[in-house]
Amino acid sequence: MDIKKGISYVAFGFMFTLINVNFTFESGTVNLMPDFVGWILFFLAYDKLGTYVSDKQYLKWLSLVLACVNGAVWAAELFNPKLNLGILNTVVGACQAFYMFMLFEALINIAGDFNSVRTEKLNTLRYFNLCIVIVLTVLGFLAEQFLLKDGTINPSAALTVGAISLIGFIAAFITMFTLFGLKKEIAARG
Repeated sequence: MDIKKGISYVAFGFMFTLINVNFTFESGTVNLMPDFVGWILFFLAYDKLGTYVSDKQYLKWLSLVLACVNGAVWAAELFNPKLNLGILNTVVGACQAFYMFMLFEALINIAGDFNSVRTEKLNTLRYFNLCIVIVLTVLGFLAEQFLLKDGTINPSAALTVGAISLIGFIAAFITMFTLFGLKKEIAARG
């Protein structure tokens, strides 16, 4: 068990799953920070978190499955940019939300055991991030309802989705920096 290294893997895993650095070419777009790298880091973090996740072995194997699926999606989008993976992305997104929600339970326990000032923030982020994912997923299912007769998107609907996405993006960054702060607290205590 190496909690500091495990938290570090989780924080960097969040970074890869949350930040996209894309280069666009005539033939398509290449994501230089693919999600599957983050899921590999979550997989590696599992063994480092020891007893905090020992009763959640499904987290280890779900992160491996998500790494493989996200890797396949990344490759498919790289070689066939017009491929529509809508329903697969929705299912993967739901699995990712479940994984994060359960992982947060372990992170909250770690923060509590180290008397971290970030314990309550992690608990709030656990539920807030889940709510954002649920709202964005529902809006994704309702996307056709937002189209006007000419095929363009309703401006108020676009603004709403954009605002919720921005809030989710900010919450994701706060989560990442909270985890880096937790890692620093743990390192300072020895």
